[in-house]
Amino acid sequence: MGAQEAAVEDVLRAAAAEVSTSSAKRRFRLFRHTLPLIIAKVIESPSDTALLVDIIFQTLPIYDDRASRKAVDDMVIQALGEPTFMKPFAAFLVQSMEKNLKVINPLTSFKLLRWSHYLLKWSQFATLSKVAFTRLASAQAVLCQVLMDGSFRRRRTCKQLFIHLLSEPSGIYKMYMEELKDLRISMRDSPAFLNLILDFTISSPSLSTEYKSVFLDLYVKTILSSKDRPPKAATEAFKPLLLEIGHEDFKNTVIPSCIKMLKRNPEIILQSIGYLLRTVRLDLSKYFMEFMPIVLHQARHSDEERRIDALSIIGTLSEKSSDPDALPSMVNAIKVVLGGSEGKLSLPYQRIGMINALEQLSRSPPKQISRLAPSVSSFFLTCYKDDGIEEVKLAILSAMRSWALVSAEAVQPDVVSFIAAGLKEKDNLRKGHLKFLRVICKNSDSLTKARELLPVASLLDHLIQLSKTGFSKTTQRLDGIYALFAVLRLAAVDTKADGAILKEKLWTLIAQNEPSLISLQLLLKLADDDCLAVLDLLQSLLVDHYFRVGEYFSIQSLLQLLIYLLCHPSWEVRKVAYDATKKIFSSSSGLAEDILFLFTDWLSLVGERLSILKQGYTPNSLYFSCNHPLSTVLLLFLHLNPLNLLGTHVGYLGFNSSLPQLA
Repeated sequence: MGAQEAAVEDVLRAAAAEVSTSSAKRRFRLFRHTLPLIIAKVIESPSDTALLVDIIFQTLPIYDDRASRKAVDDMVIQALGEPTFMKPFAAFLVQSMEKNLKVINPLTSFKLLRWSHYLLKWSQFATLSKVAFTRLASAQAVLCQVLMDGSFRRRRTCKQLFIHLLSEPSGIYKMYMEELKDLRISMRDSPAFLNLILDFTISSPSLSTEYKSVFLDLYVKTILSSKDRPPKAATEAFKPLLLEIGHEDFKNTVIPSCIKMLKRNPEIILQSIGYLLRTVRLDLSKYFMEFMPIVLHQARHSDEERRIDALSIIGTLSEKSSDPDALPSMVNAIKVVLGGSEGKLSLPYQRIGMINALEQLSRSPPKQISRLAPSVSSFFLTCYKDDGIEEVKLAILSAMRSWALVSAEAVQPDVVSFIAAGLKEKDNLRKGHLKFLRVICKNSDSLTKARELLPVASLLDHLIQLSKTGFSKTTQRLDGIYALFAVLRLAAVDTKADGAILKEKLWTLIAQNEPSLISLQLLLKLADDDCLAVLDLLQSLLVDHYFRVGEYFSIQSLLQLLIYLLCHPSWEVRKVAYDATKKIFSSSSGLAEDILFLFTDWLSLVGERLSILKQGYTPNSLYFSCNHPLSTVLLLFLHLNPLNLLGTHVGYLGFNSSLPQLA
């Protein structure tokens, strides 16, 4: 017997020396043949068992090939059936998991999670010690968070592992639910773990019926009744629950907690309530008036973050309330506050907050907007005339734009006269009116209505002068772009306007001063909204006035501008640029070939600059953003261009075989 013990010990010592080998074959032989044969003898000695466990855990950071890992896993599963092995293995595993929380390694985290899965599935560990299971579950939750914050593949693998574990008939699911219910697993540190279990529960009708109320109680305790602001990830972890919540639970459980916290600690709960209202699949017509008085108070708070969160809630309430009486009620609630029902709004940010609240109501269903648009527009005009603060006036103009964007009914005779007078304002206010006019000109119904309400000449003369000034002076170029867009849109619906453009020699003046409309240096400095205005102008030039543009401008310079906007860092700008490009290609298929050639030339330039960057040489004059979605733009061209363009010119690009990889 002593000889056998000595032989086992010798094998373990040899294994300890060999476990770190880089040879996959030797690793495989060690855990597939050598060690499994002596497990029965090893577990007879506590010291030998401890050495075996230590050998197994030495593989964690170094075994990276699949065959070796599987050999180790199979041996662990085989040994877990023996209680004398399971206990030291579990202790070492929990310690390693807790230690790994401080030094996060995704691959090691996954291996530890997988071994914890084996421990729960192939042994009696879960039934032996509640305290030990709590430690294991808490560590699992944090490691789960590590993986769920990683790549798609890691998230998918982690999710599959827990689905298999939760599906085990051994009662593991109920044990996890007890840990969550008693808050022994931290929601703040591991929201992904909560989300996985909640998603698993909701996907099962029987589990959902049994445990939905438990999760609802957790949501109220950890989010709606939190003593400090809940992390965004923790709030979003409850999304599967919020998507399934019904009117009864919402009215009886959720609403009272929301209102209570909004009155007590609004700064803590505003963001979470905003997410709640955006996520639930409920008509909010029954509840909006419970929120409005409290949220309106926050919408005029001195803290900007509170105002933003409150305005988001107001927008969601209006968007998700189908009752025809909801919008008038919300409008009146805001009007009376502006009228002084809760005290005079003496500070500009207070009035701006209420105006912004009215702007958020433009997210209501369009039919409701159309009925109220005329009266709301008149109210905006009254507010504009009565307020002497520029910031407030700009907020009013922004709100009027939002309403006009949804409904042409917002364009009334007094509104058109207001815009015409506003074009004579100074600097910021003039630009605010030009932005308002851009919205009207983009909407064909609004433009036609504006033309009917007021003679074109009253607007056109001043717009042409603004265009001339804008393209003569670089400092006013942006005003010129907004004004020229309005001029071109008016000319597209009125022949007199087109004649006035020729008479004033506007085309000639612009071509002489700035044939590309705007320099790249200036374009780089523009805000996203202003870039969208440039796109509107480009589209109008190349769609509505293509032949006229061909007489005075270089089409190539305009297309180069379009290419830059197609590759703009902002997704919003790129999306509008894509839509504009589709319309331009539809109106003139010849431009598709031109822009494709320009883009491939630009790709060559980008390749050269990337080569310079790789060599470590970055001159000050070099401007390049590696975030530009070059492949996306290329594929856009290939999808939109005529079939003969594909056949003729794809070879010119020089990467036929790699095109699928670009996606």
